[in-house]
Amino acid sequence: MNSDITIRRARNPAGVALTLLLCVLLGWAGPALAMSPDEAPPIGAGLARVWFLRQLIPGSAFHAPMIYANGAAVAISQEGTAFYHDISPGDYVFSVENCTRVPQTSFSLTLNPGSLFALQVQSDDSGFSECEPPQISYVRPVAPEMVAPLFAEVSYLGAR
Repeated sequence: MNSDITIRRARNPAGVALTLLLCVLLGWAGPALAMSPDEAPPIGAGLARVWFLRQLIPGSAFHAPMIYANGAAVAISQEGTAFYHDISPGDYVFSVENCTRVPQTSFSLTLNPGSLFALQVQSDDSGFSECEPPQISYVRPVAPEMVAPLFAEVSYLGAR
């Protein structure tokens, strides 16, 4: 068998090196995968930490809703990401942006100094015709045994 495939050298070695350098830099600057809460910086003195996770659901295109703590904006929750927010101890109601009022979309929590808690943002394509996008989002606590498996599937964004 004869083959007509010819292997050629790259014509511009500097271009190849630049491309490789850019790939390395983009990998270094981008979010890290499979980060765990144990690998994050320590919680500041007198503060509590709340982790927010949102799983990636392949084939979906859910809107990235804003998360609120007692009505104050915390950060946008994108699919496939996790981040933390250090906050003063106290009583909080964590909620998420929705285009209509729906019961049970928020979660109340009392945080003590040094406490660590994980919440998951979930979305449902409920088909509300008056909503754009037609989805409802929820904030739910994460069971301790589910923290490690959930973190293995998301990109870590750090503090928000």
